[in-house]
Formats: sequence, C-alpha cells, structure tokens
Amino acid sequence: MLSQVKSGSAETSVDRVAVAAAKRRARFWFDDEHEPPITAEELATLPDPLPLLPALATSVIEVIAGARPVDHLSSLLSDQVYEKLRARTVLRARADATKGRPALMPKFAVTRVHSESPALGIIESVVLLSTSERTRAVTIRLEPIHRKWRATNISVL
Repeated sequence: MLSQVKSGSAETSVDRVAVAAAKRRARFWFDDEHEPPITAEELATLPDPLPLLPALATSVIEVIAGARPVDHLSSLLSDQVYEKLRARTVLRARADATKGRPALMPKFAVTRVHSESPALGIIESVVLLSTSERTRAVTIRLEPIHRKWRATNISVL
C-alpha cells in the first residue's frame, strides 16, 4: 500500500511523493526557460512590447561595442541570452585591450522595426540599425517571463 507508514518514520510514501513533486515544480518554475503558458488575460496586463524592441536592439549593439555594461540589460534578457552576451563582451574587451582600442559609443539610427506574433505571448522582430557605413539587423524574440517581457533570443546580423 502507498499510504502505509514505514517503520521508524512518521512520513508516508504518499507524503514523500507529494514533497518530491512539489520540489520539482518549484525548481521548474524558478528557471526562466520553463515559464507556465500564459493566458490571454495575463497577456493583456503586460505593457506593449513594441517600444521595447528598438531600445533593446540599440542597447545590445552598445553592449557588443563595449560602450554599455551588459548588466544594464539583465532585467530584459533571459538567463541564457544574458550569459551569451556577457561572454561575447568579455571576448571583445580582451581583443580591444590587446589592440589598445578604447570603447566608443556607436552612432546609428533605427531605420525599421518589423514584428510578428507567431503564437500567443511570443513576439518575433527584426530591427534595422543603420550607420554611414553599413546596416545591421538585430533579431529579437520576446516572451513573457515572470510577468515581464524578456528577450529569449537575440541575433545580430
């Protein structure tokens, strides 16, 4: 029987199973990448994500250039994206230090923002940033994590 008390223990096997399941759920919900599915009502309470896209794209380019600390974006990025961006900035800082280059603030303009929602609670976008020499595309995927929009994927092309 599942509910029998083991000798010397006041905890039943049903209690042990329930405690183990609660621990798995707590670990599951703590991780950014395993957020429970969002409902349409919860999505309606979130702020409009469209103004966030150009600001996030420009900030990512500034972080990659070494002009902005990656910590400024920590609340807007998932853990995985934050770690990848931090690793990229460390490599860039080392390369700049060996060549003796200072970190300069890049000058660019947002020329176009295109976004779509392939599923409920997911925003996929492309932000075009132009300088006098080139145009770069920054792709961003936003998802609601912990009742906030966070970038779960960013690519700079």
